[in-house]
Amino acid sequence: SYSFCTLLGGREKEMDLDSLLKYQFIYFLFGLGFNVFNAIHMARGGKQYSPTPPKVGGVTMSLYGLSLLLGLYRHMPAYKACMCLFIVVLGVFAVGNNLRNFSKIKQLYLSIVTYAAGTGMNACGMVLNIMALGY
Repeated sequence: SYSFCTLLGGREKEMDLDSLLKYQFIYFLFGLGFNVFNAIHMARGGKQYSPTPPKVGGVTMSLYGLSLLLGLYRHMPAYKACMCLFIVVLGVFAVGNNLRNFSKIKQLYLSIVTYAAGTGMNACGMVLNIMALGY
């Protein structure tokens, strides 16, 4: 299990794998939802939420969701390998590109809100994936 300090109360608490997988599943749902709403918004003639095409983001999040099944069924070497892959993908392409594009928010993103939502969501996902390596 992975040890971390809780936000409320600051007590040290052990998080079991099932709890971590629940948080990862919530991240998956938010990430997939972000891309679905982005696709709908664009289909109605709106500006893209972020530079990542919604189909690419949706496929990536779908693969991520499938990889969570490896952890659920305790195929730990494969689960950890997938988490390593997604740490790189999220670190370089999601969080990294967003941080590098900070000066181009008005040109590349729908708004500062979609920029912050995408960056924050993927940063949280990256932390969860790093935590998964501790199992």
